[in-house]
Amino acid sequence: MPIIIVVISLAAAGWLGYLAAAGAQYGLIMSVGSLVVGSIAFFRPKLSLALLVFSMLLSPEIGLSAVGEGRNIVVRYDDILLIIIFLSWFARTALFKDKPFITSTPVQTPVLLYTSLCVLSTSLNVIRGDIDATTSFFYVMKYVEYFLLYFMTVNIVESEEEVKKYLRYGLVVAVLVTLYAYFYYFSGSGPDIRVTAPFEVPLGGDIRESEPASLGGYYIIIFGILMAMLTEASGYAFLLSLGIFIFMFPAFLLTFSRASYIGFSAMIPMLFLFSRRRRLFMLAFLSAGIIALALMPGISSRVMDRITMTYQGVYATQTVATTSGGEIKLEESAAARVRSIRRVIFEKLPKRPILGWGVTGVGMGDTQYALLLGELGLLGTAIFFWMLYRLFHTARTVFNSYDPPVIRALSLGFMVSLTGLLLQAVGVNTFIIVRIMEPFWFIAALLSVLYLKRSPALPERA
Repeated sequence: MPIIIVVISLAAAGWLGYLAAAGAQYGLIMSVGSLVVGSIAFFRPKLSLALLVFSMLLSPEIGLSAVGEGRNIVVRYDDILLIIIFLSWFARTALFKDKPFITSTPVQTPVLLYTSLCVLSTSLNVIRGDIDATTSFFYVMKYVEYFLLYFMTVNIVESEEEVKKYLRYGLVVAVLVTLYAYFYYFSGSGPDIRVTAPFEVPLGGDIRESEPASLGGYYIIIFGILMAMLTEASGYAFLLSLGIFIFMFPAFLLTFSRASYIGFSAMIPMLFLFSRRRRLFMLAFLSAGIIALALMPGISSRVMDRITMTYQGVYATQTVATTSGGEIKLEESAAARVRSIRRVIFEKLPKRPILGWGVTGVGMGDTQYALLLGELGLLGTAIFFWMLYRLFHTARTVFNSYDPPVIRALSLGFMVSLTGLLLQAVGVNTFIIVRIMEPFWFIAALLSVLYLKRSPALPERA
């Protein structure tokens, strides 16, 4: 082991010295940063996970190039960080061999099948010449990245206390994101200003480049856990969750993301369905929230305008035929989503119903289900929902097996949030958005760790 460290250190020192002599300051900085992160991941993998938690929402983007039909190749510093940490963790696993590379979890089989199908379908369509190999490679890697994060986290996290520690880190990130959202909103101007996640758009930049729905999806995950804390926790944890929820909710409304509103609305009945605690309190609390919102005309009027513009007013100019033979007027972006779903179902899917057109094969339709059916066909769609079912099953097992309020709230919140994300996905590509999926799969990994700790001999069921 000492010999390996010496060899690696000498090689790194020589390489950095060469870069410095050549005047490659930027390359030198990146190399030093990579070496530091890689060393942390190799010797302190738990600390490297903490770095990832903070980078998930607080990482800048690097736009590389545009892809057809509105898709862009976007690399974030978080992506680079994840790759460095993964490779270091992989090297550590191969060297020490104290743990398997992939820890068996209830979701392992559908994840591996889904990943394989992404590669297979995309490769076939690249060979046919229907999609570009370079751009599709980047997007396939983006899909795979979430699963790498999942398996790496399952392998590194070992105890219930560690799960709670990472949740505290995540709470700090959520507060920082919300502070930024308020600062961005009140620093901007114009009737179209909407809050967005950090580093998506510079202050004063073109707000059309932002993705408020990604922040809305992130809040759906956070709100699921916070509302579950209100039903499960007591004392200081209850008061803290209540205060943070009240602090964050206006920022969620200021995303003006209609799909996110729909997702949040679906979470409420699911919370009452799975949790039988404090139902009267939650009903009173939510009712008070609606009244408070109505007393804030600066927010409530804009929220209502944003909702009603979908189907009435000067923006509802697109005519869309209904299944009953009639017609309705929709705003442009809503109509585009309807057209996207119809194009996939009636044009794309009949031509390649089983494996689809591959990743990037149908462009960007701003609805997850059109994207899923078009890219991976009926087989991929079936595996996708099987994968989500296994995640739901894992969370429900943890909820029914643990007594600590924080763990019960985490599992309950995940189930509630998953419902919200499935509804948001009607109008958003929810399950491929980095700022939603990285927290989602990280929490899924924490729940899988808890599942394995409580029932290590529990057989996997379909």
